Amino acid sequence: MPHPSIRVASAPVSWGIMEDNDDSGWLPPEQVMAEIRAAGFEGTELGPLGYYPTHPAQLRVALARHQLTLTAAFVMIGFFEPGRREADLAAARRAAGILHALGSPFIVLADALRPAGDTAEPSDAAWREAARLLEDLAREFRSLNLSTVFHLESDSHLESPADLDRMCRETDPDLVGICLDTGHHYYNGGNPRAAVKQYGRRIRHVHLKDVDPAVLARVRAEKLDFYMAVKAGVFTPLGLGGVDIAGVVEDLTAQGYAGWLVVEQDVLAHRDAAGRTPLEAAKISRKFLQDTAGI
Repeated sequence: MPHPSIRVASAPVSWGIMEDNDDSGWLPPEQVMAEIRAAGFEGTELGPLGYYPTHPAQLRVALARHQLTLTAAFVMIGFFEPGRREADLAAARRAAGILHALGSPFIVLADALRPAGDTAEPSDAAWREAARLLEDLAREFRSLNLSTVFHLESDSHLESPADLDRMCRETDPDLVGICLDTGHHYYNGGNPRAAVKQYGRRIRHVHLKDVDPAVLARVRAEKLDFYMAVKAGVFTPLGLGGVDIAGVVEDLTAQGYAGWLVVEQDVLAHRDAAGRTPLEAAKISRKFLQDTAGI
């Protein structure tokens, strides 16, 4: 049956618009917005800062043209990399200002990808410093009526279910919530349904991604990095992979989740590994949610 408290969005990443990557082949933002709407979504995340218009009035007009709501912004911060932190914090604050101007509810923070060759694990002191920074940002952004949620990011220092558990222990749940990304959770050995049961209402924002188990096995066997995994097609339209997406939605609904489900399929080209355009893939995901969850 329908779930009036849940709305469904997508994000530019499903059109190959991904942070920290070459932007020379990116599709025009107006095309991406139009196709997000054509696939049946009501909202969009901001995408990399500067992809969509950064002037709030211009962005508001563009969103209205396509009947889309801005749901959140995803920002990478070098929580364990002091050398890049100043620039990352400046970007996060710019994104927060845009979200505030448009009345968006969430800012999603993730750890930056590890530099090549960095295999060291952060010290306890580094974890405490990262947690305090996350809390300080959450307090700052709360003054802009934004709820801060953190997101596991593959190939970062904050990537696994164990990392999620530690950051939850290190931070105030009133200040810092979770953006459950089902794809990154599964990719790093987790069970997204177990996460929903464990963290309950601390999950305040959700990215729905599906993962091809066969490609994931190849990623592990060949020790591919995250971007190589994306190019190999590790993420699929919803319902075509190994993540129990319908079960996750059922569990979220059962515990009274209200808000956005952001459907994503990370890609780095104009077609996915199976040859589908972003619009074709997005329509498959949207239909899956309609057929299995009535949303």
